[in-house]
Amino acid sequence: MSGISEIINQLNENAAATVDIPSETGEAQRLNCLLKKTEAPGFKLLFPPNFLQLDQLKYGTDCRLIVKHGEGAVNLNVRLEEADGDRSLLFTALESISPESLREYFRVMVSAPVRASYQPGPREIKNSPWELAGHSIDLSGGGVLVLFPGKPGNANRIQLEIDLPGQQVPVVCQAKVVRTYRMRKKRYQVAFNIEEIDGKARDLIISCCLQEQRRQLRDKVRVE
Repeated sequence: MSGISEIINQLNENAAATVDIPSETGEAQRLNCLLKKTEAPGFKLLFPPNFLQLDQLKYGTDCRLIVKHGEGAVNLNVRLEEADGDRSLLFTALESISPESLREYFRVMVSAPVRASYQPGPREIKNSPWELAGHSIDLSGGGVLVLFPGKPGNANRIQLEIDLPGQQVPVVCQAKVVRTYRMRKKRYQVAFNIEEIDGKARDLIISCCLQEQRRQLRDKVRVE
């Protein structure tokens, strides 16, 4: 645990973070919080007042944590241990996620306009067409996390149009919903897995991710 403890110790007190926590109902929640140091590899996350529903959380499960560090972010696998009052949760850091070895999993923080739409096929007479417009939160070569003002009407055969920074033509792909995070004020964070995409379009996404990754490496935010 010495390596992971060193990473926790290097993080800033009160650093902004987001954590994905599975609930007893099976729906994961992505929550914003602040990091509080305790004794590494343990740590605490502090949430806004009246924000947590402690009886809905699934304790003892592994979660993904993203912590802001300098101009970039540190990605960790962590375990939710228990509540510490009505605003804090205690965690144990398990391992870091290396962007070099897990490019498909590692998502860089990229904000870009995203449009999602669905058109029913000939045999999908019970389904209705829909469209949603939002902004990406993070992006990888295999998927994207998007903030929408509503929930997608279905999970499969969804067309995404992503306006990558510096590109005049949007990247178009077909994706499926792999997880939905219900937020406050009737907003939803939706994680998509890209299923069908042109090779050149995927290269544009990966190039965008690598440019951001290199910037983080220059700022010495590399996690090993």
